[in-house]
Amino acid sequence: MVDTAEATRRLNVKKQTLDDAYAAPANFLEIDILNPITHGVAKKRYTDYEVRMRTNLPVFKVKESSVRRRYSDFEWLRNELERDSKVMYTFYLC
Repeated sequence: MVDTAEATRRLNVKKQTLDDAYAAPANFLEIDILNPITHGVAKKRYTDYEVRMRTNLPVFKVKESSVRRRYSDFEWLRNELERDSKVMYTFYLC
């Protein structure tokens, strides 16, 4: 027979401190898209964006990187993500 009191007992969880709440997460992946630059004129005009990545995940060999990509690269990525998924992706470029 199962002891009901033991089965429904709350776990003893350590209370979170402000230091814990605002500390860096154990694992993180941050991607920022910023610094748009427009090149060219008239029909040969395009904008590219800086994509910065920062992580501490062990699967990544490089912990920080920065590249520039055109808007069409984001369209390609969205199409690839949506191809086998029912999820709609939106990218907000600053």
